[in-house]
Amino acid sequence: MSSNFCVAIHGLVYLYHSRSTVSSEELAKQICTNPARVRKVMLMLKKQGLVLTREGKDGGYSCAAGAGEITLRHIAEATEMHFADGFRMGKGCPGPEEGAAAPDGMAAPDGMAASDGMAASDDMAVPDGMAEIDMDCLNASGMAQVMQELYEQMDALCMERLERITVADLEKRLKNRRPAGT
Repeated sequence: MSSNFCVAIHGLVYLYHSRSTVSSEELAKQICTNPARVRKVMLMLKKQGLVLTREGKDGGYSCAAGAGEITLRHIAEATEMHFADGFRMGKGCPGPEEGAAAPDGMAAPDGMAASDGMAASDDMAVPDGMAEIDMDCLNASGMAQVMQELYEQMDALCMERLERITVADLEKRLKNRRPAGT
């Protein structure tokens, strides 16, 4: 999981709570990271219209109008967050090389590229040292595409949930957790 998402949420909740313009140094102190990291993440948010910037001595970042209505989905999209990122083509399950014929004439899943260390066996490529695996097996031959679809569905479910949580909701939860007088 990308920590840009966490930095962005923390920064936006702090900006929403402060209702002022805050420097990257101050934000970094509140988020427990460095100012360069804050600037990088805030730039992602600015490109999506979620924060405003002001230059100069009193410059910094502030929430865009209607910041209370910014959803965590908006932030996830701005930071290009994928929650079910444990599998992406080429990272998890082995599969056929791009353009190689898969069993039963199925095409290789989109996004799969040929990689070094691959050896051809029968009508599909398999990683070196795995040529003894029966690639006619339905599970082995189609698992990469099935897993990709599963992770995409899980990511979509996360995004649906995040669409119902706003920056204002998080700020409210934080206020309710603090002891009185702080």
